[in-house]
Amino acid sequence: HLIRDNYPHLTVSVVVPIEKQKDSHINWVLWETVPTVPSDAELVLLLDTSLLSRTSLSESEYPSQPIISIDHHEFLPGSIEWYRDVESPSTTLILTDMARELGWNVSSDAATALLLWIYTDTGWFIHRNTNQRAFETASFLMSKGANQWRIAIEAFGNNTLDYLHHLGYGLMSIVQEWSIACLFFQETDENIHLRTHIIGYLSGLCNVDIACVMTQRENEVKGSLRTRKE
Repeated sequence: HLIRDNYPHLTVSVVVPIEKQKDSHINWVLWETVPTVPSDAELVLLLDTSLLSRTSLSESEYPSQPIISIDHHEFLPGSIEWYRDVESPSTTLILTDMARELGWNVSSDAATALLLWIYTDTGWFIHRNTNQRAFETASFLMSKGANQWRIAIEAFGNNTLDYLHHLGYGLMSIVQEWSIACLFFQETDENIHLRTHIIGYLSGLCNVDIACVMTQRENEVKGSLRTRKE
């Protein structure tokens, strides 16, 4: 939205990870997506990760074009270094700061999309990474017309009954030892979001300092980790 609103002469193509392709709200946030980087692209903007392996691209599809990475995660081996702010709760907070510094127009649709990912990255403002910048940026985006109700309904209020059944099964499978709570399950298209959703329940358990959810799909293992203590 930011690029299209401020540079309408540019053509923007969006490639998202496999799990994000399953998100029903992707269409209204990003409009349309493409499976790979177009051959005529002049620049690749890598957002919220600095690892090409975290995208949906296979190694044979890795772009040869110049890459700009904007990320808020810790540096990992193989990361593309361009701009990184590990103190920022969300990459969209960084993008909002850039837009304000450059004097870009922030439309209501752009503000809604930016606020959505601040919500998710801070766990609706309850994760430990929530700070003053997060609230100040959220306030700015609301002043630009961010539709909080649309986020609530389309992003968080559209669970299916089948998904809730998967969630219930996952909650019943939690194992707690001392101050550690863990869950491991096989990932499918039907429960692909369970890992990121259920970690909040685990980290909210009494007397739990470390919460961990691991998933396996074919030969790929993914994990989410939350801690209460520094």
